[in-house]
Amino acid sequence: MNVIKKIKIKLTILLLGNKKKYKNISLKDVKTVLLSPKDALGDTLISFSHARQLKKMYPSAKIGIVSTERNKNFIELVNQKEKVVDEIVDRKKIIKQRKKWDLLLDFKDQINTKRLIWTKILKPKIIISFGKDKEGHYFNRNNVKIYDFVTMTPEKSHIVDYLMYSELSKYFNIEKEIPRIELSQQEVLKMEKNWNLTEKKVKILVAPQGNDRCIEVEELAKLFNEINFENVKIVMSKTSGSEKYFEKLTSLLKNDIDISLAKVLSIKEYVNFLASSNIVVGVDSGSVHIACALKKPVLSFYANNEANLYRWSPVPNKGVDNLQVISNIVGTQNDLYNFPMEDAVKWLNFEISKIYGQNER
Repeated sequence: MNVIKKIKIKLTILLLGNKKKYKNISLKDVKTVLLSPKDALGDTLISFSHARQLKKMYPSAKIGIVSTERNKNFIELVNQKEKVVDEIVDRKKIIKQRKKWDLLLDFKDQINTKRLIWTKILKPKIIISFGKDKEGHYFNRNNVKIYDFVTMTPEKSHIVDYLMYSELSKYFNIEKEIPRIELSQQEVLKMEKNWNLTEKKVKILVAPQGNDRCIEVEELAKLFNEINFENVKIVMSKTSGSEKYFEKLTSLLKNDIDISLAKVLSIKEYVNFLASSNIVVGVDSGSVHIACALKKPVLSFYANNEANLYRWSPVPNKGVDNLQVISNIVGTQNDLYNFPMEDAVKWLNFEISKIYGQNER
């Protein structure tokens, strides 16, 4: 690292890396709480579980959540019926929020200059950090002292339970909150037309790709080629690069499998379309967590990575069928191949048969 950069880092820490510490902090006396999650859909969805926990702790407090262009529409959709969040805070307009929040819950990881500036402008009274720290980085918790409390979660803990390990647990009995989404049934019905059905079929939505990961196309083809029923319609969600994936997938499938690629959908349309399905098949991604929150039977594929499995495994609602299939190969969270497909085939055929029985009544 050159001398100029070292000087810039030291000045940044001097100007932005410290915060006034309040004496005798009591987390019982909080009137406003702001959640600042990562803006991926899974993280945003989990933040609503945290918001519900906060509402139980602070029934009369104002609960806010920070939004970006990436997750704003999703926040509005999840919040539209339940209204557990009182204010959606635009991350770019934070100067309007200066000194308005008693407590900031910061779920982001590595500290950087932009985050330090943002936090300095916001100037909350108390900050609790839940993010991971990168020791050895030029910004870390050894030299940046902006947090009043740092939450050290156990290695074998799910992100939905993080508040239970925080300073808040010393003041409140915090109960687990399963992710859930309440949608307008009218909006869900509107998305039914996107299945293009002329007869009753079991509707399977497949989301084989996440932001930086996907299941091997040959393994997904093996799963669908073992379906024992004819009246099944499969629609694959459309994301970046999905056309090439879909083209290869269809080339490996039996000719009689009814499958199509979804059109480009807004996040609101996609969630309502997902809600109109009967079964969701997905890779480790936001789609899996949204499907669980919508109480859909979910077949999910996860890499054999212990840390990620503990933190991000699906959280299904009670009584809803769910199968998480884990790779036989230990690796990173993106090593999505070599799955025990016999289990997946058996589960999917059983779920299809159940829905057949319901349709025939």
